Order: sequence, then C-alpha cells, then structure tokens
Amino acid sequence: MDTLLHPEPLLPLRAWRALRSRGVRYAWHKTLRRSLGRWPTWKRRLIYADPRAYWTLRGGRDYFREQEGQVGRTLRAEWIADRVAAYRPTSILEIGCGYGKLLQAIRVRTDAPLAGLDFSRSQLGAAREFLNGQDEVELFLGRGDQLPFADGSFDMVVTSAVILHNPPEIADKIRREVIRVARRFAAHNEEMNVSYNRYGYDTAAWYRSQGFRIAESGPIPMDPDPVLSQFCVVRVNG
Repeated sequence: MDTLLHPEPLLPLRAWRALRSRGVRYAWHKTLRRSLGRWPTWKRRLIYADPRAYWTLRGGRDYFREQEGQVGRTLRAEWIADRVAAYRPTSILEIGCGYGKLLQAIRVRTDAPLAGLDFSRSQLGAAREFLNGQDEVELFLGRGDQLPFADGSFDMVVTSAVILHNPPEIADKIRREVIRVARRFAAHNEEMNVSYNRYGYDTAAWYRSQGFRIAESGPIPMDPDPVLSQFCVVRVNG
C-alpha cells in the first residue's frame, strides 16, 4: 500500500472516484456517513445495522488515508504498543486488526510472533499490503466472537476499539473468547463513549466482575477526551 499521504482531492472528485472504484453501494454508504452526522439514531439504523458489512465497506484506501492522516492515531498506537511490549508476551493475537496499524507498532517493539484477525476482507487486504515484509505476522479472516484458535493459543490477546463496536451480547462473547485463547494476558483499548457505531463499555469493570485481576487500567493520555478512554491489561491466568 502506498503509505505516502497526498493532499485530499475536492469532494466531488472523491465521490466520483468512490463510485468508479468501489461501486454504487460504497458511494451510497459514504454519502450516508457524511450526511447523517446530526442524526446518530438514523445513522446507526441505516449504515451500522451490520457491523461486518460496515467495516467491509469502510476498509480500503480511503480509510487508510483517513487514519494515517491523524497524528493522534499514530501516537495512540505507539503508546499502546509500548504498554503491550512491557509485558514481554511470547506471542500476540490482535482481534480486529484492521489494516495493521497497531500490529506494525508492536512489531517494532518485540520479536514475538504476531497474528491479526479481522472479519472484513477489505481491511485484511489492506493489512497484507501495509504489513508486507514484516517477519512472523500472520493474518486471519474470522470473527472475534468465534475465534478459530485452540484454548491458550496466544500469550497475550489484544483488542483496540473493537469490542465497543458490538452490542452487549456480542461484546460479552468476544471477551469470553479472549479469555479462552489467551494464556496470560488480555490487553484492551476500548473507549467508553457512545455514538452511532459505538456502544461503549467499562472493560476493566467487566473483568473485575468475573473475578480476574487487573494488571493496569487507566486513560490513554493523548486521546481527545482521556476520561472516556480506557486501556487495561488483565491477568487471565494467575
């Protein structure tokens, strides 16, 4: 993937390119996202009823440009990667890896084998380009609530802004799958704010309610509203 960011073209040209490159459905999806900002309830109903479809349409070069163009996103990924690496995990799975931004930041900080899983084919396609040449990084297509891995497959399992996009019953299943495949640690960056595509959860509180020990929990300093952010690391075994 071309990681050089260029000035964004004018809106009519961007709309035309979206229509020509990815079809009517993607262009309509993008139009709704940009035009329903003042009506979050309708936005949730019309474009977020199916999270997998949403992220499949969102994934790609436009989303890559949007994310890579925000310095704060890079600073947050580097901060999280520092915290993850501090626990010296011997292997790491990231659920909902997207195009691989956090995996790349983690790879700089550890030689441990890495795996990324996402349910969006377009996001995984972008990840294969973005992470091309990175040693010991495997990518898988799959769902966070039905992980295709055996119990205790990874020393640490990570999510970053993934659980918060799922309704309570699915969020609960994802956490339980994390516990199942993690040997020692679960690390989560899951914000607590609510919007058209975010449900918001106090992840650390959920783990405490299940009897797990929290190794650390607190806000992410560079987030626009740190009070609503939360990074926590849980000891899932011992």
